[in-house]
Amino acid sequence: MKRCLFLLILCWALAAGARAADFGLVLNPEGEYVSDPAGEGFGFTAGVKPWLSAALGETLGLYLSGKLTLEYEYETQSWADPFLAELERTELNFRPASWVYLVLGRQFYRDGGGMIASGFFDGLSASLSLGQARLFLGGFYSGFQYKESAEILMTREDRDNYARPLDYDDPDTYFASRRVIVPLGLDFPGLFSRASFSLGGLAQIDVNKEPAQSLHTHYLEAQIGLEALDSLRLSLAGVGARMDFEDDGAKRSFAAAFGLDWDLPGALRDMLSAELRWGGGAVDGKTGPFMPVSSIAQGTVFKPGLSGLMDARAFYTMRPHESLSVSLGAVAFWRTDLETFTDAELDPSSKDRFLGTEASATLIWALDSALRLNAGGGAFLPGGAFAEDAAPRWEARAGLALSL
Repeated sequence: MKRCLFLLILCWALAAGARAADFGLVLNPEGEYVSDPAGEGFGFTAGVKPWLSAALGETLGLYLSGKLTLEYEYETQSWADPFLAELERTELNFRPASWVYLVLGRQFYRDGGGMIASGFFDGLSASLSLGQARLFLGGFYSGFQYKESAEILMTREDRDNYARPLDYDDPDTYFASRRVIVPLGLDFPGLFSRASFSLGGLAQIDVNKEPAQSLHTHYLEAQIGLEALDSLRLSLAGVGARMDFEDDGAKRSFAAAFGLDWDLPGALRDMLSAELRWGGGAVDGKTGPFMPVSSIAQGTVFKPGLSGLMDARAFYTMRPHESLSVSLGAVAFWRTDLETFTDAELDPSSKDRFLGTEASATLIWALDSALRLNAGGGAFLPGGAFAEDAAPRWEARAGLALSL
């Protein structure tokens, strides 16, 4: 926490000498009712998010944001203790030339296919425009983030630490696993007519102190985008990975995704999106389940990662009014092996690979620029891989965002 406080003071000092600055506060209370294996009941989250944006010169800018959260947990039906304090996007950005853009600090990163890493990371990144190509290079570190926000869970030691309750007197209960992450990407957005191509690589290096099980991973990703029609866009992405476990040798793994976005004709400004995602499972001693850097949830109510999982999804989004948007979605899940996916309600004797289906809905109503209401929910129906008495899982939520 001392590191976060030092960075906060430094950024505010820089902002004090800025040519122009803007700041604000977002209040974000949200209530939910959840029914799943962890329990059933009402939960509530109250979030306070201060932010500041400042121009430090013609080519240098600063953005600083944080979050303070108080949570009433539905599993325990009690208030979480203590308050959760986090830095969110906190960055200095610098454009020394029109073709160079540098960012230093806590910044959002997501790989092109959305299957490897997604979220905030601390470090330095550079984006370079090179004619018809764009080059991206970053150097990030995960160990300064709150463990649940980073969601880096890949070794037994990481999972044990993740389960420990937060205690500000013990920094290990707050911070995520220590990893150095180096992404490299090369995009060709206009190299071909109506088509784009990108190629990327990412290395993850375990720098935890004397871990019981260290892990190093490397990923190679390729993505193709095609504008088949003016209103129809297709994408195809594939990932090959190598995982080096200190106590279990090296294994390879694979993942792939195919998606489409179709802007439907009409006055509703609606869009239909569909995607098929596949994450390889355990095959033999040399081929293991796909393990991304970030544990990216594949559902809204049912939230497995992509390891050993395949899902097919469709979403319909419309804007019947300038201030109102509605989204409806459905997802079906299968496991790609019988070993990787775990759940308390699985039937251990079942060979069925079908995990179930999920339906969800979201409504966002922007009353004005300072007030936004949101509501939504969903339900998951267990499939043949679960025990016969496994109950449906569902949740409903509503909240607002008030900008001051």
